[in-house]
Amino acid sequence: MRHCKIFTYSTSILFFIILATFPASIPMAQDTGNAAANQGLLEEIIVTARKREENLMDIPESVVAISGQDIDRQNIKNLEDVGLLVPSLNLSVRADGYPNVSMRGLGAFGNTQGVGFYLDDVQVFSDASSRFGDLERIEVLKGPQGTLYGGSNIGGAIKFVSARPDPDEFSGRVKGLIGEQGIIDIEASINSPMDNGWAMRAFAFSVENDGYLKNRNTARVNGLSTTNDPNVGASEEEGLRLSFAGPVNDNLSAYLSLRYNDYEGPNNVWIRDLDKNDLSYSNIVDTTQNPRHERETVSAMLELTWELDGMDVTFIASHTDTESTRYTDLDIREEYLLDLIRPEDMKVSTQEIRFTSTDSGPMQWLAGIYFSKFDEKMMSDLIWFDARAVGDNFSGPLGCALGMPTCSGVWAGEIIPLSQEEQTINTDFEWRNRDKDHVAGFVNVTYEMDNDIELGVGLRVDRWKNASANLASGLTSSKNSTEILPRLSVSKLLEDDSMVYFTAAQGYEPGGYNLANFANESGLHGFGAEEATSLEIGWKGASSDGRWLATVAAFFIDYDNRQIEYQAESPQGGVIEGIVNLGNSEQKGLEASVTMVLNDNLNLSLSGGWVDAEWKTGASAAGVDLSGTTPPVVPDFGANLVLDYQTPISNGRDFIAGVQVSHNGEYEGLQAWDPVTNPSYVIVNAQLGVVGDNWELMFSMKNLLDEDYYMDVQHFPNYHLLDGGDNIVIGTLGQPRLFTVSYSYSF
Repeated sequence: MRHCKIFTYSTSILFFIILATFPASIPMAQDTGNAAANQGLLEEIIVTARKREENLMDIPESVVAISGQDIDRQNIKNLEDVGLLVPSLNLSVRADGYPNVSMRGLGAFGNTQGVGFYLDDVQVFSDASSRFGDLERIEVLKGPQGTLYGGSNIGGAIKFVSARPDPDEFSGRVKGLIGEQGIIDIEASINSPMDNGWAMRAFAFSVENDGYLKNRNTARVNGLSTTNDPNVGASEEEGLRLSFAGPVNDNLSAYLSLRYNDYEGPNNVWIRDLDKNDLSYSNIVDTTQNPRHERETVSAMLELTWELDGMDVTFIASHTDTESTRYTDLDIREEYLLDLIRPEDMKVSTQEIRFTSTDSGPMQWLAGIYFSKFDEKMMSDLIWFDARAVGDNFSGPLGCALGMPTCSGVWAGEIIPLSQEEQTINTDFEWRNRDKDHVAGFVNVTYEMDNDIELGVGLRVDRWKNASANLASGLTSSKNSTEILPRLSVSKLLEDDSMVYFTAAQGYEPGGYNLANFANESGLHGFGAEEATSLEIGWKGASSDGRWLATVAAFFIDYDNRQIEYQAESPQGGVIEGIVNLGNSEQKGLEASVTMVLNDNLNLSLSGGWVDAEWKTGASAAGVDLSGTTPPVVPDFGANLVLDYQTPISNGRDFIAGVQVSHNGEYEGLQAWDPVTNPSYVIVNAQLGVVGDNWELMFSMKNLLDEDYYMDVQHFPNYHLLDGGDNIVIGTLGQPRLFTVSYSYSF
């Protein structure tokens, strides 16, 4: 069988039947219970998409907000969970622990950034796939965000907004979750008032997971087997965040956050598929060593706010230090042939000073200055093995590479003993230093006219510089440019309090350098910046009784000098990985959403998005004319249905249930000139439980129907010629059906 699970298909069917019928069988209690239902009203949603607190329905652009309660009850703990909830957003953790993300067809999987990730107004570059937790909400800003957020936000931005310290009361919460795949997940948060109006908040978690991928450790040609942990997808992660907030004096307040995260898990554990027209979705891999990723992050953030007459002055500074090592079995087979080890040290510092108007007049404005510095050092090696290894000691000797006595090599099908010097050949792959600097000034002004029209104008001048040094060859180079990023919006408030709007915005992704370290191919190869101009027209409205709200948006995006990642075999052997500008494309699409109260106990949310994208004339790669074809990683259609049910039962308890149905559309994977089609898939998640005044018991099922799917899929160089052909297909397998139980207690 493909999956080894505790719960069988019949268990899942029973869970679905209980979910569908149990709420109707519960008698209505006379008391109001814990939640008193929802009183037939939808709450106002406050977001900070324009770097000031505003009602989501008043912002002339597409923004999706996921509440802290939904994050908790639906067990949204990784990026794939977020991506499933938002149409036109394709989001997952790449197989090496970094995000794969595209939004409305902007951005691309792999080394390109595309969409910015933020934690409390600080952009996260090195560990966006970390678990943050204790969140008030997640905001998804669609379309280029260049004016207020700068480079690396060409497709949009995803903002994680953490709960801040509260000086008014002492509180805390503990949650434990267990489930299939050996999952043990514990998290806790505490809020404690301090003297003089200050407060402290702490959040910590620890999780371990055996994963759903298996290494079968088959016999090698010399008859030996390795002793890898068969749970090749096993992971462990723990983290801590401490924050302090309070007044410094009558006008000045401060917020300080310290964060630590430690992760150890799988790295590039691809499923090796040979037929792109008949994908296997196997959960079996057979690598010589378990590919692993170790990452440790320490981060600090300081925010100071001065309240002055008519404006606030906010200063935000951050520093993040991430050290990681990634080990990949590149040939994805049982024989030792080609591996890659990538030690990386990344340091990022940011500063922003922002001036925000606070009066109640018709004109509101915001202006600021931003600076960031990104330093990365990597000394990665390709490891050519002519021998076998035993075990998966990732942090220690790599088997035969350090002289295990049973090692032997294979040449032309014969087993030949090798000397210590002959057993491995290390090739410099990416020995580099990479520095990125940004300096920017920005302003955004909105003005409300007498006829209920709001005019918004914004501008950012963004100066970027990318410098790279090839440590193997000694070559250095840098490139820089100044980007002018305007923004214009016009919105009209209608008589029924709905709104129509038009927004034009620009965004960009800086250029940089690829590194090549092979014989006759040792240097720096540059690629240019990409730019996007987006036009969006939309409508937002809500009923007067607060029982429903809806949005509709249509967009057109002109995408120039598009950056695409590629992998290819070097003529001298090994692999070349990099980014190339393939040409221009255009995207157009339509999105709509509606949230409504069906009755006092049941809420419905329905959203969908359609995107049509194609390369323009002149786009080409590898001798292939791409004109008129679809660029990679642009799902054609996505839809999401959410049902939330809650009803009182007895003694202050409520029964709660939820279902989320997500359709992710078909798209073309990498390589752009020889794509693999990733078929559409539907994921159903469901929860049911009981909640009291200060506790909650939940039973959850992810991927209830056990859908087979890949989170990403692409062609990849074939390093094992027995398979035939120049390329194979690789995919990152999505989460199969998973049952968990959680209990939380608040105090």
